Formats: sequence, structure tokens, C-alpha cells
Amino acid sequence: MEMASASGARLRFAPPTGRATSSSRPRTTRSACVSPASTKTGFSRTGFGGDDRETRAFPRDSRIARLGIVARRRERREHRADAASVPSFAADESDERPVGVDDDATTSEVSSSISSVDAPPSSSRLLRALGVTDGVLGVKQDRVEMVMKQALPVMGGMASQNVLNLADSVMVGRLGTACVASVGIASTLNFQCQAALQGISSGVQAMSARRIGEGRSEVAAVPLNAALVACVCLGVPMALYFFHAAPTIVPRLTSDPDVIAAAVPYLRARLLAVPAVGVNFAFRGFWNATQQPQIYMNTLLVMHFVNVTLSLLLIFGFRGFDCSALFGGDAFFQNVFAVPKLGVVGAGVGTTVSVWVGTVLYLRMGFKRAATMGFARAKPTVSDLKILLGQAAPTSVTNLLFATGMTAMYWIVGKLGTAETAAVNVLINLMLTLVLPCMGMGLAAGALSGRALGRGDVEDAARWPWDVAKLTAAMMFGVGLVAVLLPKTLLGFFLTNPEAVAKATLPLRLTGITVAFDALSVTMQNALLGVGDAKKVAAISIGTQWFLFLPLAFIGVTKFPATFSLNWLWGLYVLQRVGQGFLYARIWQQGGWKDIKV
Repeated sequence: MEMASASGARLRFAPPTGRATSSSRPRTTRSACVSPASTKTGFSRTGFGGDDRETRAFPRDSRIARLGIVARRRERREHRADAASVPSFAADESDERPVGVDDDATTSEVSSSISSVDAPPSSSRLLRALGVTDGVLGVKQDRVEMVMKQALPVMGGMASQNVLNLADSVMVGRLGTACVASVGIASTLNFQCQAALQGISSGVQAMSARRIGEGRSEVAAVPLNAALVACVCLGVPMALYFFHAAPTIVPRLTSDPDVIAAAVPYLRARLLAVPAVGVNFAFRGFWNATQQPQIYMNTLLVMHFVNVTLSLLLIFGFRGFDCSALFGGDAFFQNVFAVPKLGVVGAGVGTTVSVWVGTVLYLRMGFKRAATMGFARAKPTVSDLKILLGQAAPTSVTNLLFATGMTAMYWIVGKLGTAETAAVNVLINLMLTLVLPCMGMGLAAGALSGRALGRGDVEDAARWPWDVAKLTAAMMFGVGLVAVLLPKTLLGFFLTNPEAVAKATLPLRLTGITVAFDALSVTMQNALLGVGDAKKVAAISIGTQWFLFLPLAFIGVTKFPATFSLNWLWGLYVLQRVGQGFLYARIWQQGGWKDIKV
């Protein structure tokens, strides 16, 4: 009911209502700008154009209304840029609920979502704390904030993955050089088994991001449904085959009996998680595509806590508690909750259990946050499966050949000696520590470009990787200086053998010097994958590894054994990665990815 006031403004009256029903409960946008539908008195005054600066409301919960007004004001201030550049999850303008919130959402859930928006985004607070208020390196402030909002959760997850890898290396390093070498070889073989499944992640991200950009969020989870079926159907047979073949494969990579004895059981323990790894990677691509990377980060943190705790207990054992005095001196209760000392195998068991814990958490969040997008409801069609496999196949083949190449690299390094093998394992872990945050930025670039293509904004899609690459290179330059200036200090945490530390010092410095160029490589690679150009990524990755690095390394070890050291081998490896970056940048600049349909 409406009537005109003396001032010319309209007075809008709503009849008083009782308890809010599901149909009258508020709907919110992604930014949680909520205006309650049910009020006690039902009186509000709204100026022309709905300007909430002139709003007077007396709702049943006045705090919710005030927070909603504040949120809408902040929305206008923070998004003065083109509204089209801000992705939306709504299928149309009439249904602006956030993902995972349906019509029967409770008032407490709505209030919680408002409170989360009432505080400034964590990315904005971090940028202001660092003094970044007007852009950086030619990248506008609003784009910096969008990148960091997308990338920070992924980078947090990647950083926690680095901490986990380094913690495992520190714990296993206490067991000796042979154990460090065995973990390196077994981990590479395990990665080789998982590689084909990991490629599905890029296919899910490319397809889901495109559906979101097209405004078809109700079917955004269909690629994820197809990916889960593929991961189970492919992962279980592969895990069983490699589990049976492990005692035959490991001796082909090393002749050291101590390394073989530790690597086989560790590899078998890790292989039990192969199907779960594929499922987790599929979810990672989906959460990135739907702009919910914080779910990935939170799940990864739980996984790492479980992994570190179990690995610490199982590697070194736990004597338990002596409770015999409480039971009349019964010897059975002398070691309650005792954990056996499993050594290297304990590290593998701890990692496997943590991966399965992550799978359970991802499935739970899928039913909770992705049900409105068709998760476990919308059946994928044959066309969906073909597109997914077409997107995933090049990346899967690339990952498989990359993992096989890393296995060949360990075989080549094994000819140099056990100390070199242990050194390479630590170098790869430290390199991942530097590079994985770059991957978080690269995944953000791919997701932002994919959604821009879905909106039809090709120019915006083309700019994202360059902006992200500038930010990533600047960030990693400072990090690389630590590796250049303090190589022996870093290596001392993971290697107890002075010979191995000496052999790894110069290679680590090379890694620190070139990490900024590596940032360009990782960013452009993930941007190309995000828009669906997986075939060219596969061609560059396979070509530089199998036709440049591995042949030269093999020739060096076999033809010049007296002079070809780990320094030369690692120099070739770094050169390969830097060359990939320039090739990826060239492919992106050519723009052939603009016409790809996914």
C-alpha cells in the first residue's frame, strides 16, 4: 500500500507479519547486501530511485537492516568500476541468492553472511596494510583487489602445502640420506600414477568458469559430476596396478638396496590414495571456477594438520601412557595409546589418511555449497563428457609425461650418486615452495580470464594474465633473494650430509635467481589452461622437457661423466622452465585462445 507524503516522497506500508516463512525470508546477493522482507511494523520510507541513504526502517531485527544498508553503501564505493567486470553467480537478475543459500535459509545464516561482508575483505585489508591503495606496477587497484581476492585463499592453501612438504622432508631427513632419496623416488612414481587424474582439474575449471560467465550457474557443477565418475573409474585400476608392480619398478631407478627397501613400502602406502587425489583436484578446479577458493584452502589446512600429526606419530612412534597402576599393575595397560615406529612408511600412511579426509570434506561441502549448481543432481550428457575429456586429455598427457620425465631425471641423477639424489629431492621441494604461490596466482588468472570470456569480454580476458604476471614476478623476486643469500642455511634444515649440502648450494642459488621468470611461466601456463588452450600447453611442456632437457642431461651424464655435475644438470632444468615461460607468453600474445569453445 502506498500514499504520497507532504514532501512528495512516497510512503510505503507493508502489513504486519508474524513469523517469517520460507517465501518471505530475505534473499541476498553474493556480497550479502540484505534488506529484510518481514518487519514488525512494516514501515519504511524510500526516496526516489530506491536510494537507501534516505531509508528509515523499523524491522523486527533492526541490526540486520542497519548492516544491510552499510553493506550496500560499501558496495557502491568499492565497485565504481564497470559493473560488468564483477562476476555474478546469479542465473538471472530476479534470483540473486549466493551460492549454497536456498529459500529456506535461516535468519541466523543471513545475519552471518551480512556480518562477513560488514568487515572489509581480507585482501583489501592486506593491501592497505602493505601501502597499496592506488594500484601497483601499472595494475589498477580494483583489479589488484580482484586478483588477490581470488588468489589469496589458493595461495594460502599452496603455502600450507609447502609447509607440509618441508615438514615431511625435515622429519624424514632425520632418518638419513637413504631415506630422503627413497622418498624422492617414490614420490615421483606416485605423482606419475596420479598425473593423468590431476589433468581433470583444468578441464573442470575451464568448463565451470565458462558456464558461470554465461549466466548458467545452475549447470556449473555438471563438469564436476562427470569428473568424479572419471576419477573413480580410472583411479582405482591404476592404483591397484602400481601397487602390485612397485617392487619391480623401484629397482629400475636405483641400485642402492637401502633406498629400495624404504621406497617400496612408502610408495605402496601413497598409492592407496590415488582415486582420492583425483577427486580432490576436480573439486579444486570447481571451487576456483565458482570463486569459492576459500573452501579449497580450509580443507587443505585440515588435511595438513591430520598429515603432520599422523606422520610425526607414525615415523617416530609413541610410547603411550603407563596406566598399569590404575588396574592393579596389569602389564597390559603399561603402554596405552602406544603408536608403533614405522619410519618412512609412517610418512606415507599419514599422507594417505589426510588425502581421504580431504575427500570427505570436499564431498560434504559439495552437497552444502554446490547443490544449487547441479552437484550430484544434474546428470552429465555424452557431450559434457566429451568436452571434459577433450579439455582434460592434453593436460593429463602433459602431467603424465612430465612425471615420467621427472622419473627419468631421478634415474639420471642416480648415476651421479646417492648424495646427488637426496640433494635433488630437497631442491625440488624448495623449488615448489617458491613456485606453488605462483600457481595460486596463475589459477586466479585462468579463472578470471575464463569468466571474462564467458561474458564475451575478450579484451578483459586478455589483460588478466599480464596483470597477474606483473604482481607475481614482483612478489617472487623478493622471495628468491632469500635462496640466493642463504642457501646453506636453508639446506641445513633438510640435509645432514655435508657433501649433499655442498652439491645443492649452487643449484639452489640458480633457482632463486630465476624464480621471477618462473613466475611468468606458471602464470601464463595456468591462464592458457583456464581458457581451454590445453593442447598448446601440452606441446610446449612436452617439447621442452623431452626434446631439450632430458636428452642434454642424458648426454652429459653418459658422455662427460667426469665433468658433468649436478650444477650442470640443474642449470639445464632451470633453463628449460624459463624457456617455457617465454613460449607461453608468446602463445598468449598471439590470441588463438580467443576462439576456443568449451
